[in-house]
Amino acid sequence: NFNFFSSFHIDSSSNVRGAIITIHGNSRNADDYFDKMISIVSAQGIKDDVMVIAPKFIASTDQHSDTDWYWNTLSWKWGNQSYSSDINSENVSTFELVDSLLNKITNKDFFPDLSDILITGHSSGAAFVQRYSLTKENNVFNNVRLHFSVVNNQYFMHPDSTRMHSDGSLSFIEDCNIYNKWPEGFDDLNPYMDQIGEEDAYNNFFSNQVDYFIAENDTETSGISSGCQYEFLGSNRYEKNINFMSYLDLIFPDNEHELVIIPGLGHTTNTYSSTIFTEYINSIF
Repeated sequence: NFNFFSSFHIDSSSNVRGAIITIHGNSRNADDYFDKMISIVSAQGIKDDVMVIAPKFIASTDQHSDTDWYWNTLSWKWGNQSYSSDINSENVSTFELVDSLLNKITNKDFFPDLSDILITGHSSGAAFVQRYSLTKENNVFNNVRLHFSVVNNQYFMHPDSTRMHSDGSLSFIEDCNIYNKWPEGFDDLNPYMDQIGEEDAYNNFFSNQVDYFIAENDTETSGISSGCQYEFLGSNRYEKNINFMSYLDLIFPDNEHELVIIPGLGHTTNTYSSTIFTEYINSIF
C-alpha cells in the first residue's frame, strides 16, 4: 500500500489541464502540504483546473498495515527502496511510486486536456525533487510537460565528481571517501538509478530546466546536516543554493537550471504562497 492525497480521483475522467505533485518535508506531513497547495490554487482561481497530489512516504511508526511500504527518515528522499513487514511484498523506490502517479495522470483516456505537471518539494522534499529530475529527459513524460521546482533545499546531487571550493576552484576530494556516493554523487547508485545509469542520468539532468527557489533569510545553521560530503557548498541553505548554481555554471555553462531568491522569508512553506512562487505557478498553468 502507498498513500497519497489528491484533489481529483486519479482513476476517473476529468478535464483538468494541469497537476501539481507536492513532496512533503522531513516531518512527512503530506496532509499539510496538500492543504497548503490547495489554498494556493484556490486563491489563484485554478482549483477546478489543476489537480493537487501529495504523496506520503511513511516511516515504520506510521504503518497502519503490514502491507504498507515504508522507509527510514532519509531513504525516501533519495529514491531508495521501501521496506515492508509483509514478507511477500516486493520493495519499491519512492521514485517508482511517483512514476506510477505520473502514469495515471498522463493517461489521456482519463485526463485528455492535461498538458503540464509541476513536481515541487520544500526542504527535504526539495532534495527528492532535485534527484528525481535526473530520471526524466527534456522536461517530458508521456508527451506531457514536466516542471521541477526545488524550494529551500540543503542537499544537492552533484552530477560531476569534482567539488567547488570557497575560492571558486574545482577539484576531486581526497579526504572524504563518501563525498561522491549517491545521493551526493554517482557512486554506489541505488537500484532505481542504477537502471538508468550514470551517463543517462547526467544527460537527463542537463536536458531539463530545473527551477530553484531559496528564501533570502534561510540562513539558520540549525537543522543543517554535518559531514564531509555536505560541507562544500556552505553552512546554510541560502549559501548552498548560491554556490550550487555557481558550481553548475562552472561544469556546464549552458545548463537550464535557474535560481530565484524570495525576499523577506526564512525556512518556511510560506515560500509557496509568496508572490514570486504564485506567479511561477500561474506561468505554468
